[in-house]
Amino acid sequence: MRSTLAATFAVAIVLIASAIAVVALQRRALVEAIDASLVARANDVSAMISAGTLSERLTVSGGDDTLLQVVDDHGVVVAESDDVEGTTPVSGIRPDPDSVVAVNAMLPGDDDRFRLVALGASSGERRFTVYSAATLEAVDSAAGALIALLSVGVPVLIAGVGLTVWLIVGRTLRPVEEIRSEVASITEEELHRRVPVPEVDDEIGRLASTMNQMLSRLEVSSQQQRRFVADASHELRSPLAAIRSQLEVDLAHPDSANLERTHAEVLDETLRLQRLVEALLLLARSDAGALASSRGTVDVDDVVLEQVRGLIPTPDVAIDATAVTGAQVAASTDELAFVIRNVLENAARYAQSRVEVALVAEDGMAKLTIDDDGPGIADQDRDRVFERFTRLDEARDRAHGGAGLGLAIARDITHHLRGAIEVERSPLGGARFIVSLPVNGA
Repeated sequence: MRSTLAATFAVAIVLIASAIAVVALQRRALVEAIDASLVARANDVSAMISAGTLSERLTVSGGDDTLLQVVDDHGVVVAESDDVEGTTPVSGIRPDPDSVVAVNAMLPGDDDRFRLVALGASSGERRFTVYSAATLEAVDSAAGALIALLSVGVPVLIAGVGLTVWLIVGRTLRPVEEIRSEVASITEEELHRRVPVPEVDDEIGRLASTMNQMLSRLEVSSQQQRRFVADASHELRSPLAAIRSQLEVDLAHPDSANLERTHAEVLDETLRLQRLVEALLLLARSDAGALASSRGTVDVDDVVLEQVRGLIPTPDVAIDATAVTGAQVAASTDELAFVIRNVLENAARYAQSRVEVALVAEDGMAKLTIDDDGPGIADQDRDRVFERFTRLDEARDRAHGGAGLGLAIARDITHHLRGAIEVERSPLGGARFIVSLPVNGA
């Protein structure tokens, strides 16, 4: 309605202004034609005055609608047409010789409006004024007819424009209303639904496509969230169930209970539970965009060497960190340590006998490379390994207490630090993880 009213109002203003201009131009054209005719008659009379052949009676065509009159410089009528015989001068205008003045006037004894042309003329020393006049009745009649026509045509045209705009805008905005009603009816359980996309590739069509893309992202996000909640619940249930079963067995059979073994197993499960909770909290912070925003200058080589020293020894696996050189990045020490620790633990977990760690600063990036000689990661799994709760080797990963969150969180933290983490085949035969971070000041 607002669009229709605005468009109709604008068109109405233009049409009304155009109608007024058309009437004015028509009237002007008709008056100019009358002026040309009157000036021609006045020139004819002026020629007679100059030639000395002026008679007292002037003959004009057009009957009562036209007149001629000649007045000398004393205001005495010296010649006139029959329709103004015996009248006083029709006007007091006295132009100079060969000058012309054209005005609208009311002539004595006549109620009609006339167009009057006054032409200055001379004969020797004597000066005269030639008046040539014609009624404006034809001009007023033509203008009135045009005004009557426009008075009917313009409102009809405005109404037609308003109706056309209403139909076009309504047809154009109908898909928007369909999109709105469809989106309004989509619930959290129906994110698979999509809005209708118009066949025409215009702004509304692109809006519908963008809306469907957003719904697709929401559907994926909802599925990930539900899977995350389910996986997290399952992971939390496992250590709690192990702790409960150990305690219940000891309480049911106190005589055969091995408290030392129970304490050790409960402690292991508690530590596993603590690591899982910490990982889930860090993951929640990452999803909320609440990772550490305060960053200081961190010596990456110090963090790497500290994590290598703190790594729980794995039988028959040697860790070589001799290729670690100095590099500094702007980061949070705790989050950077988390990234390095998880990649190191992953390499040590699957290595057969050797893990090599290298750090070098080049091209504005601190590049940490961790190689192992384990089974490696298949090409099709190199992106999936960074997904949450992903285990490429389910049984072995559970035996090591992993929940499939470490690499996912490491990737989130790395991206937060404007870096990247990727995996490829290692020259040692296993997997090579590469963590790249911009050096401080880059």
